[in-house]
Amino acid sequence: MCEELQAVVIAACKTHEETNPRKDDYGACVFVGADYFVKYGAAHDLEPERATQEYFYQHAQQPQTPEPPRIAKIVHHFIHQHTMYLVMERIELQVSPPDLANRIQGAVEWLANVPPPPNSKLGPVGGGFIRYKFFKDHEAPFEFSDTAMLDLYMMRAHRLLSQAARKKYPPVSVNGERLMFTQSDMRDHNSGVDENGRTVLMDFREVGLLPESFVAFTLPPDIAPSLGLSGNSKLTSMAAIAHCLLMVANPSFDLEKVFVKN
Repeated sequence: MCEELQAVVIAACKTHEETNPRKDDYGACVFVGADYFVKYGAAHDLEPERATQEYFYQHAQQPQTPEPPRIAKIVHHFIHQHTMYLVMERIELQVSPPDLANRIQGAVEWLANVPPPPNSKLGPVGGGFIRYKFFKDHEAPFEFSDTAMLDLYMMRAHRLLSQAARKKYPPVSVNGERLMFTQSDMRDHNSGVDENGRTVLMDFREVGLLPESFVAFTLPPDIAPSLGLSGNSKLTSMAAIAHCLLMVANPSFDLEKVFVKN
């Protein structure tokens, strides 16, 4: 059955690619029949997403209060000719209800309270680059194993500011902060409601484990208080540093060589 399914999936994605030219990875997805939704692309991009989605799917199956959001089950994944395919159950979505904003808040709170697996690195479950808007092109330049590494990076990035700006915006440290899972792109298209009225959480591409200041950096003001993250004084400095990172040619500052060496 798996070989038959793989052949159907590969053919459907090939047809989709030929008839729907895409400019980025977001177009690399297609419905296959009535049962499956498929995302495809480079393994180094999709493997962290797969591991993250499966971790949260398994956690959502445990008895919990309140009820967790619905997460699509990945029924199969495989690599064919250097392309990875994630085959997941197809969830039929309703028209967004009036209370979608409250549902998104509930999903954010649920994510934040999911305990990380042992020995977790920052970012996606199982490792991989952090996808987050603080970094240039919304992706970290290398993997960060802990907040100490992230602190060193932000100290280096802080030097990009002018002398006057460095006085106005102090350096940022996240070492010792609480770590929380968050979806750094919580727009409406990453959530929905299924045919049974249950909130659906989608697209785990930008879900990862981050220090609380990073979580607060992307949260709407009405959600931050529910997680105890309102009034964070580091956010203005983070915004100033992120703006400078947009313009730097080498956003890694060659620091990955230092981290690997150590």
